[in-house]
Amino acid sequence: MREPVRDRDRLEHILESIDRILAFADGKSLDNMSADSLVYYGIVKNIEIIGEAAYKLTHAFCRQHPDTPWKSITRMRHVLVHDYYQIKPSEVWKVIQEDLHPLRMQVANYLNETDWEAWEKNEAVIVEATTTKNLEQTARLMKSKGYKVTDISEITGLSAEDIEEL
Repeated sequence: MREPVRDRDRLEHILESIDRILAFADGKSLDNMSADSLVYYGIVKNIEIIGEAAYKLTHAFCRQHPDTPWKSITRMRHVLVHDYYQIKPSEVWKVIQEDLHPLRMQVANYLNETDWEAWEKNEAVIVEATTTKNLEQTARLMKSKGYKVTDISEITGLSAEDIEEL
């Protein structure tokens, strides 16, 4: 469930998780990472946190920063949580090697460049976040009553992917 305008906190969570992953993977190879289950699952958990934090960003913030692949990040979290048995360590390693450094730079820039006082008081962002929260509550209720995802999507305007996550 989205909380009213806590984008700065979510971005800080993303940075913290990236830094933990990079520390866990430092000096390791794919084989070292795969062989050490504590390291491997620590990395996987932090990738999940990145995805969850990205999912909880306001839609307005994500639209304002389209260079970051927010949907891909949240999909990765979904796969790690729900299809965990299909994940290969080489896929996790690829995320570490190719995706985390650029994401870290983008998120650090967003944290530094955003006027957070203005953003957190932006009426349009607050209204959108509140509306989304209400739509998600409605979708969750409809889902519990057995409505089809396609019907819920049509009524609420939420994507099927967002409804599946509820």
